[in-house]
Amino acid sequence: MLQKLFTKFATKSHTGTGLGLFISKSIIEAHGGRIWADNNKDGKGASFYFSLPLIKNPEQQSLERNHNSKSQ
Repeated sequence: MLQKLFTKFATKSHTGTGLGLFISKSIIEAHGGRIWADNNKDGKGASFYFSLPLIKNPEQQSLERNHNSKSQ
């Protein structure tokens, strides 16, 4: 099941739709990140992780661009 977790309608639940992790993956990847899961060592369930790139706020990026273009 771990390999299919982030696909549409992947669920063992009788009440869920299997879309939550698919939607989460889509949003995280749209922001340049990644999401993954590992089985828990006790064999019960899984742990989920995600990472997103750290970007500077737009105002700071603009100031740095202006500074760098003046330096050249």
